Amino acid sequence: MGRDAVWVGGVVLALAAGAGWLLWPHSGGTDYRLALGTVVRSADCGAPGARDALRIELLDGRALNAALDGCGNRKGEVLSVEVPDPLPGDQVLARLVGTGASAANATAQRLAAVAVAVAGIAGALLAWRLRQVRS
Repeated sequence: MGRDAVWVGGVVLALAAGAGWLLWPHSGGTDYRLALGTVVRSADCGAPGARDALRIELLDGRALNAALDGCGNRKGEVLSVEVPDPLPGDQVLARLVGTGASAANATAQRLAAVAVAVAGIAGALLAWRLRQVRS
């Protein structure tokens, strides 16, 4: 009986840890900085992968060309965007401010992963106890 309890406990902990790891949000490792982008070429949104071309003005005064992860904006329109920090050496892909994964979303995902792991442990322990009562 004691050996069964250790074995069941180990399996439950392993499954809960695995579920928690699978559900835990993994960071892409990229930080972003704010910038202003002026649309220099608007792309028609009908084509797959359509992206507007921007002239980005970084808050430190530097300017660069980038593609916007979006389409259909008017030429000359000024947009608040986020660009990767540090800037990549090749093509820069900007995104509109607020369209990326927020920190609050990652916190909610972490809480959900912990809740799933706790619920899995509780359910497995309940099933194990019920099996003991019936035997």
